[in-house]
Amino acid sequence: NRNEKKVRKMMSRLNLRPVPGIARVTLKTGGRGYFAIDRPDVFASSGGGGGGGGGGKNDTYVIFGEARQGGGFGGGAQSAQAQAFMAQQQAAVTSAAAAKANNNKMASVAEEEELGGQGEETVDESGVETKDIELVMSQATCSRAKAVQALKENDGDLVNAIMSLTT
Repeated sequence: NRNEKKVRKMMSRLNLRPVPGIARVTLKTGGRGYFAIDRPDVFASSGGGGGGGGGGKNDTYVIFGEARQGGGFGGGAQSAQAQAFMAQQQAAVTSAAAAKANNNKMASVAEEEELGGQGEETVDESGVETKDIELVMSQATCSRAKAVQALKENDGDLVNAIMSLTT
């Protein structure tokens, strides 16, 4: 753009010489942040300290180009690694949830066997509200018969019924 042309013209007046052959410039900010400039225009000025031929400690560089945050070294290798890690973590969480659900199903089958063949249809739900039964079933992960029995033993107290089934 126009301002960039003006700055480049001023750089030539300040004895800044172009530095060819630089493909990428990476600037480290405080902490872990990076700015990367691909295909930059780099100008250098030797700062006159201690002996003439450049390469001194007082070199100054001016860099033109579009800075991008994060850099992405290796053509996006970091982001690909991060995505692979997230996919692996998601798979681990999913398999853990499936294992827990399988354990809950096995526990429910064992509870049904403990009841000695007492089926869902023979449960007397009188004096207990349906929503209370469903709440106890979901919180304690138990059968309907166990939930009704716990509610009756605890006089309809939801908290005590759930606690009796989970401890």
